[in-house]
Amino acid sequence: MEEADDLNYDEPQNMDDGWDGDEMEGEGTSEWNDAGMSPKGNVDEGWDDDDEGDDGWGAEEDADMADTKESSTEEVVNGYVVIRDPDVQLQKELDRVISEVGGVLFVEKGQAEIALRDNKWKKNALETAWFANDDAPNEHRKRLGLTRRPDEWEEQPTSTKLKCCSYSGGSDTKGSGERSRQMKSTQKELYNFVSQLMKSGENRSSVIRMARAKKFKIQDVMQMCTIVTSEMLGPSLGTAESGCSKTNGTFTLDKGARLNCGHGRCDECWAGFCKAAVQAGNDALTARCNTIICNKNHQHKYIEGCFCGERIPREIFEKYLKDTPKLLEKYRKMCLDSFVSEAMNFNLRPCPSSKCKLWYKKKVPKSEIITCECTQRMCFHCGLPPHQPIPCSNALDWKKRSSSDVQTQIYIMMNTASCPNPECGVVIKREIDERDRCLHMICSQCKYHWCWACREEFRPGGKNKNHDNFYHCRLYDEGKLRPEVKEQNAKLDQIRREAAKYKWCEHLLGCCDRDIKSLEKLQKTLETKVSVGVGEGGKYKFLFDAISKLIMANEDKKKLYIVAFYAAMDNKKQLFEFQLKDMAEKTTNLLNMLHPQKKEHQKTLEDFERDGKQIHSSTKIVSAFLQKLRRDVQDGECVTILDKPDDKSTGWFCMACKKMNPFDRFVCECTACQVHGEKRCLRCNPEQHVHYID
Repeated sequence: MEEADDLNYDEPQNMDDGWDGDEMEGEGTSEWNDAGMSPKGNVDEGWDDDDEGDDGWGAEEDADMADTKESSTEEVVNGYVVIRDPDVQLQKELDRVISEVGGVLFVEKGQAEIALRDNKWKKNALETAWFANDDAPNEHRKRLGLTRRPDEWEEQPTSTKLKCCSYSGGSDTKGSGERSRQMKSTQKELYNFVSQLMKSGENRSSVIRMARAKKFKIQDVMQMCTIVTSEMLGPSLGTAESGCSKTNGTFTLDKGARLNCGHGRCDECWAGFCKAAVQAGNDALTARCNTIICNKNHQHKYIEGCFCGERIPREIFEKYLKDTPKLLEKYRKMCLDSFVSEAMNFNLRPCPSSKCKLWYKKKVPKSEIITCECTQRMCFHCGLPPHQPIPCSNALDWKKRSSSDVQTQIYIMMNTASCPNPECGVVIKREIDERDRCLHMICSQCKYHWCWACREEFRPGGKNKNHDNFYHCRLYDEGKLRPEVKEQNAKLDQIRREAAKYKWCEHLLGCCDRDIKSLEKLQKTLETKVSVGVGEGGKYKFLFDAISKLIMANEDKKKLYIVAFYAAMDNKKQLFEFQLKDMAEKTTNLLNMLHPQKKEHQKTLEDFERDGKQIHSSTKIVSAFLQKLRRDVQDGECVTILDKPDDKSTGWFCMACKKMNPFDRFVCECTACQVHGEKRCLRCNPEQHVHYID
């Protein structure tokens, strides 16, 4: 347990948590009191049942009564609670979570919120770690900057006087006047210049630019900006306008607030601190006590322990931002956004449509798929469109792989290299065409000649000759590469294999998309033709049913191809590949019945009517086959799905001509090699080229 003898606190408060709803002197009710700094109370734990306050941060009702009342008004659809007013209902959910965690950890409400936010709102993980051992609570308090409130403060009267840590004559920090007196003339000039600009509203970049124009050193300017910023966040209020200046930097508990660390400020100084912190942005959520506790004469830094570092709880901001409603609303929104960003930890999920504002809370779901009122469908677990039988982790990984940023990064890794000259290191892109696959590289910066295959200096002649021609590397063929080059090549080979599998899968998905577009076009054409005749819609119902079933089948094929991308190369894979081929044949046959590829074979309504039984039978076969295959994949009977593509494979995909090749064949029919994907690759097939160096 921490010693409390040398600690101070502002107002007397309820001992453990500060969840009071008592009225503060001259202020009305506030459920977020100054870190529990309400006038003395007699409640042992501070978990009151007060209903006062209009911001939703008051003491909670009895849990069972609250749950009963809430459940009676909940709108539940298919096991999900519909949240129609997210701003209000999510705020209530945030209140409930903080109340629950605060009660479990025996901490104040503001400290519970800080602990949750720093642990990314992982409630169960926080509670487990907090009580991992006897010393864990104190260790977590120290790491988070959450000091325990001393018990003796409960007995202190409101007339107790404390030093304001923002006052220029305060015992814990040096004010601007004292700092200015200790500076040299040049430093004073720079201090006054920077202070005047920053207090007039100029940002840090503008101040540095203008100070450089006056020939100040950039390092001195940046240090001075840090000093002035610290003073602005913890203002040196030695003017007649501040309450503490009239009493030589002292204030009483009823006219200020004190943190659990013992450092306090008067009302005016706290108001200035909170306003500056919120105006600075999300840094207000991580604001700390900036009282200097270091006696060394150097530039003070948080990382070196020069500042107190106690976290500023929400109660402080709620109290001192009341006079500025816009800033208070901004602060509350930042707090709520922090919770919303990790809302899935509490089974909360928004509709993925940007035009819809509905949220859903998981209760007793009948399915992981939600159909919103806006017709948008999503998987509740990951937020993506329905992707079964693909696991959520694989669906998220596929989405990441499909992003342009990842594909660009892979292209750069496969087609660029750093110049091996130790004095250069410039990244160079290899420019190749269909005619020439030269290994000879010349750095555009240092003019260093090197080989793309072995990353060594290119020496085609002389005593230390290591290349016979521009297309043949002896070191590469003999395996005499440097260890780091071998490691790099192994990594690139794995990237190439995964990129090749991705390209092949992407090619198959593209084929499915083209089939879907042609079927949708056929559907519109047939709808126009059928609408001409009266009462013919029912006669061709089998035709429209076949088209819609085939469109759904192609959507299923896309998901199953992605499953194949992550499938393990085990005994099940061969059977799964056979089933995929069988699936492709059945869907292709039905597609040819509905939409022949050649124009001269296009069918009329009479042709469709004549082949109606065959089309109907094929539709039933495709639907039944895909339904069983999806069920077998979900049950794991026909495939083992890994987190990433298996390094093993039954063949390799030629990225040049988009064909699959068996592994016993190292060069594709288009002359592209398996390893590097280049046509007439002279690293793998040097005999194909006869351009020798003279």
